[in-house]
Amino acid sequence: MELIKALGIDWRILLAQFFNFAVLVWILWKFAYKPVLSLLEERRLKVEKGLDDAESAAKNLAAAEEESRRLLLKTRQEASAIIEKAQVQAEERQKDVVKKAQEEIGEMMEKERGKIAAEKAASLASLKEELSAMIAAGLEKFFREGLDENRDNKIVARIAKEISK
Repeated sequence: MELIKALGIDWRILLAQFFNFAVLVWILWKFAYKPVLSLLEERRLKVEKGLDDAESAAKNLAAAEEESRRLLLKTRQEASAIIEKAQVQAEERQKDVVKKAQEEIGEMMEKERGKIAAEKAASLASLKEELSAMIAAGLEKFFREGLDENRDNKIVARIAKEISK
């Protein structure tokens, strides 16, 4: 205690200062530190929530991109299948059209061949009639003129000349 008196410390003042310090700490704690600490805690929670939300959004974005990529791939595959199917159908349709056209052409050719054969037969019949008539006319002239071999050759040549005109 002597040391405390030698230093000039009065315990009553020290006790009053300690009490004043305790009251000041209590007032600061109650009205300054506690609200500031609660504000800091709220801010920390908001920042933490924002980081969690950002992480969640990044995961959702990655999932959405993957889903989009998967759907795009599926759509491309479906489109390829549809195009391939359409090409196969087009080729089949083309073959059917070509086959039908060939059949129609074959039928038309057969009809035309029949017409040509009929016209040929008619032409041959007409030609035979004309030839028969010419031969008959020639023989008639031949027999009218007489039967001398030298003369016969001249008559045949003349008749042939008349027929060929």
